[in-house]
Amino acid sequence: MIDQEIVNFIGILMLISALAVQISSYIKPMINSLLTQSILLAINATYLGLATSDALLILLAALIVLLRGVLLTNILSRRLPHGRRFVREYSTGTGIALLSSVVVFIISFIIYRIVFLPVIGHPDGAIALSLITQGMLLILTRRNSFAHFIGFVEEENGIVLMSLSIIALPLVIEINILLDVLALVVAGAVLIQQKIEHEPEWELMG
Repeated sequence: MIDQEIVNFIGILMLISALAVQISSYIKPMINSLLTQSILLAINATYLGLATSDALLILLAALIVLLRGVLLTNILSRRLPHGRRFVREYSTGTGIALLSSVVVFIISFIIYRIVFLPVIGHPDGAIALSLITQGMLLILTRRNSFAHFIGFVEEENGIVLMSLSIIALPLVIEINILLDVLALVVAGAVLIQQKIEHEPEWELMG
């Protein structure tokens, strides 16, 4: 039997890791927070698998740990410029980032309750939607390619978290693999660039 309080607690810890990413000014701690978030998602899938005696959920957890927890974060760490292991992302400041994250969380929660809950019928999807919007916020408010990629993976984590309650499990696994392969392609195509920050005028000049 599934204890929903445990599932919700893990989801809240994932949101806290998303907030840690938002307020961080350095890329390496952001990568570490993303690693923590992916491991928490795997723990969630493992718990659901044990509670329901579903081996496919255990397989999903293993894929999350392997592809996101190990492979993707390792690629990000290796792509940091040589000799600059503490690359700084000049954001708008910790206070503003935290306030923006809280506002986005509240808006996401309200939207889910009004729009999605009547359709999905699962009240715990608000945490997953909040995680997705936190990833979007990171992409919109940062200039760094690493931060953009981390935001993309956060969105993936939110999508898989929500899918666990509303989509047939084999399809969830297929979605997870597809998103991870897409993430690897993005990592290879975007992070291989020499410049890791993008100014609007650079794009106009290009």
